[in-house]
Amino acid sequence: MAANRTVTSLSIALIVFVMLTFVLAITTYVFFKQRLDEQARADDAVTETAKARTELQAAVDEKQKIQEDIIGVAREKTFAEIELEKTERIAKDFAGFNDDPKTLLKLVTWLADALAAKDGQMDKLRQEKDKELAEKVTALEAEKSLTGQKETEREKLEKEIADTKKQFDSDRTQFEKQQDKLTTERQQALDETTNFERLKTEVEKLKQSLPPPQQKTFESKKEPEEKLQLVYRSLTEMQKVIKEQNAVLAKLNTADPAVREAVIKATPKDDRVEQFDGRVLAVNERDRSAVLSFTSTGGLRPGHLFDVFDRSDVRPLASGGKGVVELLAVEGETRARGRILSDSTRSPILAGDALASGLWSPGLDMEVVIVGYVQFDRDRESDVDELVSRIEKFGGRVVDTVTPATGLVVDAGLPRTTPGDTKMPTGWRPVDVARRTRQLELAKNLGIRTVTVDAMLEMLGTDREDIETGRLPRRGLERSTPR
Repeated sequence: MAANRTVTSLSIALIVFVMLTFVLAITTYVFFKQRLDEQARADDAVTETAKARTELQAAVDEKQKIQEDIIGVAREKTFAEIELEKTERIAKDFAGFNDDPKTLLKLVTWLADALAAKDGQMDKLRQEKDKELAEKVTALEAEKSLTGQKETEREKLEKEIADTKKQFDSDRTQFEKQQDKLTTERQQALDETTNFERLKTEVEKLKQSLPPPQQKTFESKKEPEEKLQLVYRSLTEMQKVIKEQNAVLAKLNTADPAVREAVIKATPKDDRVEQFDGRVLAVNERDRSAVLSFTSTGGLRPGHLFDVFDRSDVRPLASGGKGVVELLAVEGETRARGRILSDSTRSPILAGDALASGLWSPGLDMEVVIVGYVQFDRDRESDVDELVSRIEKFGGRVVDTVTPATGLVVDAGLPRTTPGDTKMPTGWRPVDVARRTRQLELAKNLGIRTVTVDAMLEMLGTDREDIETGRLPRRGLERSTPR
């Protein structure tokens, strides 16, 4: 019994042990199973966390890329700052954008619509411009057609002028032949008449009674009749001057010789053109050009200026010209072409009008004497070399001394001084003052024309301002209208 009890106790103890061992095994399994599950969940959590961090970083990078590359704002700006800046920019630069909410996509759509509308306006404007251009091209073609017609008319007119000139040259040649024949016959008759020869001798003696300028004209006349006419005109003018002087002296009621001499010297001289240099053959009013005729074109150069006088006035006043013609080109031994620089509608330049120049005579070189101190500008340096160069370019020749062959004297006067500075410029000596006085007196005695530097520059077609500034002479075509 006791043994059974022991066995039973052992069996119970074994059963309890086995059960406890099984429970322990199960407990251990459950514990490790939970631990493994927790470890797996922890690993999954770490993996998910890493993945989440990666996705978060990618989202942050993508947000920053959108900010910088797409939206164009700095990465460090917050969403509130971006929203504020967007609102301000839209209000400032896109006042017409009124969609809500004001997203970038809606802004882009609005801009695209606006650009499309502008494109439509530009297309319409382009079409209008194309239409206007087509109209202009049509008008230009019509103008070209009209220009062609005018060119044909001009060529026809030039041909008519050429034919007229050819006929004129032929008639003039016949006239010259007839004139030469008549001159020869008259000369033969004069040679046969002794009394007329004696008359010619007496006429030559009348030369001494003429003023020096008219003596040159007297020498150029070939026929005694012409010389007598010249003497008659001179005596008539002298008579007129004497009457004027007598009238003045009678009013003064004085016999003082000094006063009489002063009155005579103060009487203005009649400055007239004694001899013409050429004639106007034809005038083209369209381009204001003129065909000019000379006995010889030797020494002529483009740029020469000629005063034009009425063909009916055989001895006009030098200041009474109708206008000015500038020489453009020499076209032959006796012919040249020029353009009209100035005239008037009341008295236009016509074919047959006479030409006269103070710087040139047919077949002769113009001798010019310069006295005084030439100053174009405000400095104290002499500009005589510049004046000499310009005269020589126009065919003139500058000499040192006045002679009967001298055509013109340019008096530059004494050097200009400034207040407080009376020192004469370098190169100007007392002997130059004496030379100026001597040459002016000699020119006066010989009856040679004396002009100022400004008058000389005007003959050359320029002035002091053109020279000082270095600009080209402003020669425009002028036609004055009578008021």
